[in-house]
Amino acid sequence: MTPDDLIQRYAHAVASRLPLPIQADVRAELHALLFDDVQALAGDEAPTLKLVEERIMAFGAPQEVALRYHQPAPIIEAVDARLFSKLALGLILGLGILTLSIGISSPDQTAAELQVGLRDAVFLVLGVMLALFWGLGALRRAQPKLFAWKPTKLPAVRDPDQVSRPLAVSALAAGSVGLLVLMNPIAFFDLLLNGQSPAALVHAFTYNDQFLSERAPFLWGTLTLGLLIYGFAAIEGRWRPLTRTIALGFSLAIALISLCVVLVGPIFVAVPTDQSMKFWVALIAGVTCVDVWLKWRDHLSTRGLSALRLH
Repeated sequence: MTPDDLIQRYAHAVASRLPLPIQADVRAELHALLFDDVQALAGDEAPTLKLVEERIMAFGAPQEVALRYHQPAPIIEAVDARLFSKLALGLILGLGILTLSIGISSPDQTAAELQVGLRDAVFLVLGVMLALFWGLGALRRAQPKLFAWKPTKLPAVRDPDQVSRPLAVSALAAGSVGLLVLMNPIAFFDLLLNGQSPAALVHAFTYNDQFLSERAPFLWGTLTLGLLIYGFAAIEGRWRPLTRTIALGFSLAIALISLCVVLVGPIFVAVPTDQSMKFWVALIAGVTCVDVWLKWRDHLSTRGLSALRLH
């Protein structure tokens, strides 16, 4: 093999990794560049194969050199990387919590079956997300006008500690009604059906006596205190560091008590209702734990920024 053969092979290896329309031009340009470079290094003597090898090694591997001529479109655009990471982490955590809730509500499911199901679901979700984000990037490159940025699209700056009283009143009303229904679902059905709830419906939503006497008071009490704290923040019109910390603590307590309620024993007398209730309680409790952690992290970062501004 002659020195020129090696240069041609190298130029071909680089060009073959590029889009077809520019392969010929890059191949010719790179061959001429390396040939002139080697001739200049050799001077009056004929270039040796060793000299060509050393120059090519210094120039770089073909796949690296090809990137200098053309950057292929990424699977995930840099502007979408943060959103992809958040969605992927959130969905994986959600799937993990969902798997836990299935395991709690369905004792007949083995750990191996749950692990296989979780693995398949994670790969499926990540695969779908990769395809969607790749399509989003391709659309952005093909139709940049659709994604043109304008200053008028900037969101309004709002105080994260401010509480909207109308929304707070609506949330408190919905939460209070939901808590009353949760405490006595049969009374709610009687109200809807004029006191003529079917026996099957009554049986399906009858609480277990042990749950009512031992675990329910803690759960109802914690939920009530959580609503009262939210109501206090609504009256003040903003979240203060103390009230926010207390509210996060109660949210975490509600989630942990809910998980204990699910794990200790039956909630409803009817098995199908009991399993369904455990499934949703475990799912909501797990999501609440993640939400509390994220909010506490944001709360600490906000306090840190405030302290820096004071100094």
